[in-house]
Amino acid sequence: MSRERASFVMAIAGAVITVAVVLVASGFIAKTPSSALKDLPRGPEAAAVGEQVGYSLPEGRSAKDIGKDLEALGVVRSGDQFALLVKLMGLQSKLSTGDYVLNKHMAVAAAIEAVTVKQAVPVLRVTFPEGIRTEEMAVIAEKAGFGPRAQFMQAVAAAKLPDRFAASAPADATKQGYLFPDTYILPVGSTSAELVDKMIQTFDRRFTPELVAAAATKGLNPHQALTLAAIVEREAAVATERPLIAGVFLNRIAANDQIGADPTVQFAVALSPASVEKFGWWKKELTAEDLKNPSPYNTRLAFGLPPGPITNPGLASIEAVAHATPTKMYYFVADAKKADGSHVFAETEAEHLANIARVGSP
Repeated sequence: MSRERASFVMAIAGAVITVAVVLVASGFIAKTPSSALKDLPRGPEAAAVGEQVGYSLPEGRSAKDIGKDLEALGVVRSGDQFALLVKLMGLQSKLSTGDYVLNKHMAVAAAIEAVTVKQAVPVLRVTFPEGIRTEEMAVIAEKAGFGPRAQFMQAVAAAKLPDRFAASAPADATKQGYLFPDTYILPVGSTSAELVDKMIQTFDRRFTPELVAAAATKGLNPHQALTLAAIVEREAAVATERPLIAGVFLNRIAANDQIGADPTVQFAVALSPASVEKFGWWKKELTAEDLKNPSPYNTRLAFGLPPGPITNPGLASIEAVAHATPTKMYYFVADAKKADGSHVFAETEAEHLANIARVGSP
């Protein structure tokens, strides 16, 4: 191996990029992107197959931004090195938008090739929004090509929680709440079980030990924090209100009071297949009879937290619980006059009733 090429390999492996790299790369610029990539030394990492991760490359993203993305995903060691090599090789305009399945710990050359030449292997791409039930996720997964929804539900039932979360979850936990809502990209042919496993892995990574510790300062173990986060997810339409709504609910829990959240009633009502068939998973207009539903999930009747999450919350709601706003507020009502999802908060019942009279109806 020549001194120049040896220097280039060392650069890809993470050494300081030297003038030799520039000389080698400048020679590649005159070639086509594919031939340049074929000639580019790969290093020992290129042959190793690491954990697969999905990556969606949107139109207009710069090489520097892509490098940062891939570094954050663990695909390459250095995003700056990725961007520099793309520039030296004149491949900025050759980066191909699309969905990719990449290996972690790839050589920079292999990563460049992967997103420069569109992969021949098709992928499955699925996006789960925050705040939906596992059953709703099953429908989305089925439409995305991961097999029948029944298989998804079976995979959820068979899945194992990470030890640090299993310790606080009831033995009969349904995994509701532990399926992290996000965009997932897997190779075509991937099973529901593989998708569910990836979702739980993502949950484990995003609900960090720091967030678990922060929730503990609020008197909540991980399962309790997730249960409350699921309620906050369904209650809060305005992002900035999430920590305050969490603070209100924590005040009610501390007082051993009823949380009184309508989404928990909706969840309880939807435990009846007949209700789901008629009203869907989230019944919009709750009746007086609905509010008397004896389910332990109905926080209009039961005191404290329900047995588990009513939905699968996103990171923002988990963070809102872990870092809930200390507040004296005990009540809130949706501002129907603004009709923007915001709420009006109150410390006392008298103030709350006044707010209801003022903004509780259009």
